[in-house]
Formats: sequence, C-alpha cells, structure tokens
Amino acid sequence: MFAAIYIIAFLIFVGVVCLGVKSGRLQKLFAIHSRLPRVLLLGYIIFAGCFVFPIRSEPFPLDFGGLYVLVSSYGVIALASAGIFGPDRGKEVYITTFLLTVIGMGCRYLLEFGEVSNTYNFTLFNIVSYLAVIPAGTAAAYHWIVRALKW
Repeated sequence: MFAAIYIIAFLIFVGVVCLGVKSGRLQKLFAIHSRLPRVLLLGYIIFAGCFVFPIRSEPFPLDFGGLYVLVSSYGVIALASAGIFGPDRGKEVYITTFLLTVIGMGCRYLLEFGEVSNTYNFTLFNIVSYLAVIPAGTAAAYHWIVRALKW
C-alpha cells in the first residue's frame, strides 16, 4: 500500500518537474524563490523516510520493487543534495539525511500507531539498519556524484 502511494506521488512529482523545466516556469520560480529547492529536498527526505522504511520486514521480504524504490529515492536525494549543497558538504548531507529520516520514521510510526504493522516494521534491527545504511549510503552517493561532476 505504502509503496503504491509512494510511487504515485513520485511519478506526479517527476511529471510536474519535467513539465516545469520544459516550459521554463520552474527556472523562473526557483530564481524568484531561491530557498524553494532546499525546502523541497528536505521535505522529500522526510517523505522518503516515512514511506520507504523499512528496507524489509517479516511479512515483506526484500524484493526488486522495494530495492528499486529505495535506491532511486535516495539516489535522487543524493543528486539533489549535490546540486543544492555543492561540493565538500558531505558531513552536512549525512547529518541532514539522518535527522530528517528519523522525523520521517516518526511520522510513519504515528501514521500506523496501534496497528499490527508497527510490531514487525519497528523492530530494533529494522530501525538500526535503516538509520545506519540510508544516511551513509546517501552521503556516499553524494560524494560519488560530486566527484563525477568534478567541481
């Protein structure tokens, strides 16, 4: 259910961005409101922390679809972080991703509060592994992207 909601929201977001870039309106909007890309990125990190968590759970083993959503989501976050934060800001990217992912996971917990799914989603292993892998992987992808852009 959450993967479907997440994919639909992601596709709508990509469609709006593509149409906005093609028409030139998005560039004008970002020129007028220079902080908007950063706010959108921070909101997207919270959104991903809410809807992509956990990597796997007892009734839902890791499959290709879940892995694809996970890698593409945090790959987009790393790419946007490279463009917004610039080079040599890996520590800030890591800390920001970690804190906002925790907020997103808290939103997920409150969203499913009292449901059985919280008992198998919010295990100690799932929480620790997600908070260890996701921020570190995003920061590593950020470093790779910055190096590939050769700033």
